Amino acid sequence: MGIDERKMLGRKIREYREGLDLTQEELAVTIGNGSKQCISSIENGAKNVTIDVLCRIASALKVRVGDLISF
Repeated sequence: MGIDERKMLGRKIREYREGLDLTQEELAVTIGNGSKQCISSIENGAKNVTIDVLCRIASALKVRVGDLISF
């Protein structure tokens, strides 16, 4: 996944997270990754996301993986 796609994915994750009034830390704890920095890096497009983490994020945000990657 290139930087542009990572940034678009990160924006979608941030939009859904904020729509649920979740902080980055709350999302990190919910997906079993206690690192706010990890979520920040994903949302800023600085970090690649594994399919496992993407599935856990989608589940925590109550959306389908397809909702996050449709751009």
